[in-house]
Amino acid sequence: MYGAVRAKLDKNPTLENMLIYAIEDEYLARTEYELALKALGDEKPFNSIINSEVHHINWLKELMQKYNVEIPDDKSLEYLKEPLSLDEALEYGIHAEIENIDMYERFLSLEIPDDVRGVFKKLRDASKGHLLVLKNRKEAKQTNA
Repeated sequence: MYGAVRAKLDKNPTLENMLIYAIEDEYLARTEYELALKALGDEKPFNSIINSEVHHINWLKELMQKYNVEIPDDKSLEYLKEPLSLDEALEYGIHAEIENIDMYERFLSLEIPDDVRGVFKKLRDASKGHLLVLKNRKEAKQTNA
């Protein structure tokens, strides 16, 4: 288990664990979009979302350094597979963004430092934007089919 899925099982996460689950989930997102681009070519919206994921990882790394949390290796490729179609890639992305939003909503309901809260809010809001873009792309594809 990795990222948001692992976070769901932790009923009382520490700040350290929240940061680890968050970076794991951002690793997953980046790798998922990399796999979509590899399988499908320069396909929207994956080509634009992937840059955001790199920033998200860097924000979390900064927090982890500040709070002396060891930055875990990226093992996301062990949990993902290359999508076989645009539909499959969109479904993967939609599901992942929903899980990501849920994880951050939960973390934001807990007592956490203000700087961590600020980053988690930015990450949650970015995922909400990504989810909307993915859903719109799926809808447009169905309309044009």
